[in-house]
Amino acid sequence: MLQVWHESQSRFYENIIGKSPEYIHLIYKKVNSMLSPKFKNKVTENQLYLAANDVKASLIRTEADELTYSLHIIIRYELEKRLIEGNLEVKDLPIAWNKLYKEYLGIDVTSDTEGVLQDSHWSSGSFGYFPSYALGNAIGAQLLNTMNKEFDVFEAVKENKIKQKIGKWLKNNVYVYGSLYTPKELLVKVTGEELNPKYFTEYLTEKFSKIYHL
Repeated sequence: MLQVWHESQSRFYENIIGKSPEYIHLIYKKVNSMLSPKFKNKVTENQLYLAANDVKASLIRTEADELTYSLHIIIRYELEKRLIEGNLEVKDLPIAWNKLYKEYLGIDVTSDTEGVLQDSHWSSGSFGYFPSYALGNAIGAQLLNTMNKEFDVFEAVKENKIKQKIGKWLKNNVYVYGSLYTPKELLVKVTGEELNPKYFTEYLTEKFSKIYHL
């Protein structure tokens, strides 16, 4: 399932790097210069960082924050499993979907457009793909932990050496192997252990504890 590595890279750069305070610092002046006169110089760097990491329950997976995103995936996985096992009829999928969104995220689904029909995966036959997003999150955090043993990843971001240090490390330790190994084998080769979700939960706990002063 090579998709897990594909998603690990997109989720790593989008969230772990792209929503870090160090990256927000890098882009702040550029973003501020692009704001309308009404907002220019009125949004602080910290406010931009907090806005990028705002946590709230939402209906749309692709718009979900980093903390709740995997709940959207778990919902889809649970429904997929029931469909494949024959315990859920396709006609009953909207009701089951709405029920889980209420149970997992505490929100009411207003329409099927914002509910069960929002993703194209099932209609295109891509069953079993959704878990790759959550697995990608976990792999990204595991890579971060391994990378940090060789150099300070966020210091590299702060110094604007994302390509020179982070990109180079990924190229030399991950991309160089292409499809030579299975995803599981490659993860062990790169990090020294099989998938370990503790790195992702620790990353989320540390990050959002600081943001929300928990």
